[in-house]
Amino acid sequence: MSSWCGTVFTFAAMCVLLGSAGAGAQPLSPYRQYSSTAFANDNLREAFQNQWRANSQRLPVKPTLAGSSFRPVRVVGPTVHKRVAASVRALDATRRRELEAALLKLLDGYEQQLDQREEERLKHNLAGAFNFLFAQAWYVLKDGQSLNDAQRENMLEQLNDAIVAGLNERRLSDLEKQELYEAAVLAGSVMVGLYNEGKDLGRPEQVRTARELARELLGQMMAISLDKVRVTDTAVQID
Repeated sequence: MSSWCGTVFTFAAMCVLLGSAGAGAQPLSPYRQYSSTAFANDNLREAFQNQWRANSQRLPVKPTLAGSSFRPVRVVGPTVHKRVAASVRALDATRRRELEAALLKLLDGYEQQLDQREEERLKHNLAGAFNFLFAQAWYVLKDGQSLNDAQRENMLEQLNDAIVAGLNERRLSDLEKQELYEAAVLAGSVMVGLYNEGKDLGRPEQVRTARELARELLGQMMAISLDKVRVTDTAVQID
């Protein structure tokens, strides 16, 4: 694995593609089509491939969840939602502020859910954010089917192993980790929000867009194709 830092820019590009459809879009629906050409960096993908395809090379000492955690840069605060909103040039200043506020609400909502489930260990944790992204993609692609607690915990462990291994090769600053965390949470939240809204309002084209987004993220960012994913009652296995 040559560089881990490039994934920050990959995720930033992805977030730009999650902007509004244009001036006619509803303020609280920041969705539009995207292009896989934004996913130019393979470092994160390689980390997942190494983790799932070479179990014999797992770290001799099992990494703890603390290895993929970071300290939020409170003096800076969240940044990715502002970058996304600023990238949507078709919006006027008022609509851009509305989009920014909507995205920030998604970030806050994720951490509120962690509080409600007494999962504070996953706050400011990269493995937790990627696990959320995977679970949301699974939900969208499996037409509302959720992973159970044991499956999510098993996936969290695998993600933590891969991320800790990557961070051992290339250090990231807390700000870079924070940006990855925010981007993963926003991607998962937008994906499932798009799907649920499409289902609730009878918009099949919106459901299709959500599924395309989920498929693209799994393939390009995590090197996972759904037909290669098998689940047992307690585990997620990637062939």
